[in-house]
Amino acid sequence: MKLYCFDPGKHRNVLAGEYEPSTFTFIKKVKKNHYMIIEKSYGIQEEVLQRLKFLRCERIVIINKKKEIISLLEDWLKSPIKDYGHGRQRFIGGK
Repeated sequence: MKLYCFDPGKHRNVLAGEYEPSTFTFIKKVKKNHYMIIEKSYGIQEEVLQRLKFLRCERIVIINKKKEIISLLEDWLKSPIKDYGHGRQRFIGGK
């Protein structure tokens, strides 16, 4: 199931990723311009993370051109919420 969220920086809904209910996994495909240099990681909108929590998601897989980054939803929910102009997001694996 595809998940969308509103991006205030772009003033429109954007594709956040795809949730696989059978494996409780959220998959987000990213490009190099999605990388947040300040945080040294990729971010996920808080709105999406709360929806994933409701859907009982367990794993998050971020796929870029070079590798897959596998993490747990609970780790994302422990990190602080930040807003760099594209909405409230959380980042893990960076600083």
